[in-house]
Amino acid sequence: MTGEKNAALAAAPRPGMARQVLLEFGKSRRKHLWLICAAMLGVLLLWFGYQSSRQVGHTTDYRALLYSLPVVNAIFLPLLSAVVASTVCDVENRTNMWKELLTMERAEDLFCAKWLTCALVMAAVVTAEVAAASAIGAAVGFREIPVGERFVLWVSTLSVCLFVTTVVECLCLFIANQFAPLVVGVALSFLGLFSMYLPPAFSILVPSSYFGLMSTVSMSYDAAAGVASFGSVAWPVGYFAVIVLITVAAFALSLRAFMRREL
Repeated sequence: MTGEKNAALAAAPRPGMARQVLLEFGKSRRKHLWLICAAMLGVLLLWFGYQSSRQVGHTTDYRALLYSLPVVNAIFLPLLSAVVASTVCDVENRTNMWKELLTMERAEDLFCAKWLTCALVMAAVVTAEVAAASAIGAAVGFREIPVGERFVLWVSTLSVCLFVTTVVECLCLFIANQFAPLVVGVALSFLGLFSMYLPPAFSILVPSSYFGLMSTVSMSYDAAAGVASFGSVAWPVGYFAVIVLITVAAFALSLRAFMRREL
């Protein structure tokens, strides 16, 4: 029976991936996915704006913004990534529609469509965040962030978000209870914040700590004068390569497991 099903699916015309992604967005419409993203991004930017308005009295160096934003990201973005992945997968989990769906489309197409949906949402969120953070910094009096620095920040932030999204999507596809993936998101938020204050040997083991590990800014604090100074460092391409390789491996293993899943 399984062989006949696979043969039928192989012979059937494959809908375009763009069409499947649009279908996933349609499924999430009643889940208010964009509203959730906007609300969490709004809270993140309010926190960032408040911190920036306090910092500008001590320095107008744009690197202060690039130093503080990854800390805020480590708190909010792992949770938001988990919420996005959970929301995209929640429709099928709530109604137990996996069997019906996989009789009409290939498992790999469904998996990739859901991943691309999550990736597009997180790319939009990160793009809006970087643009808004730059505007907030300029509005409160910081020097303008160079375009190259903004691009590096965008790539670094999105790469970590995609890793968290990939892991959480895998959990969502194999665990019907969507509370578990959200717990993972909350745990990564806390671990990401605290791991920034640990030696790199420990922080590299925490996925959400890479928001800070891939920063291009260093900070030194003069306790006697009570002054913090910021400097530029080379973009740690090695950390970026690690997070990309882990994401690719997690994606490949999750896809293979989903294709072999017994429903």
